[in-house]
Amino acid sequence: MTSNDDLHRDMGRMEADVSNLQKDVRELKDDVKAILETLNTAKGGWKTLLMVAGVAGAMGAFIAKVAPFLPLR
Repeated sequence: MTSNDDLHRDMGRMEADVSNLQKDVRELKDDVKAILETLNTAKGGWKTLLMVAGVAGAMGAFIAKVAPFLPLR
């Protein structure tokens, strides 16, 4: 009789563990969705910042290349 009770106790513990794991997975899904939404919102901002930095770098390189040929008077 004790092995049967042990079996039922183990099954109950496993069911509780599975229930907790399912709850944790749901929470993780919600967190991942929130992170994805944040990344999608910020998608255009970092591209614009990168373009501005590229244009500024190109202008700086052009000025540095042309500056030795400019008269300083």
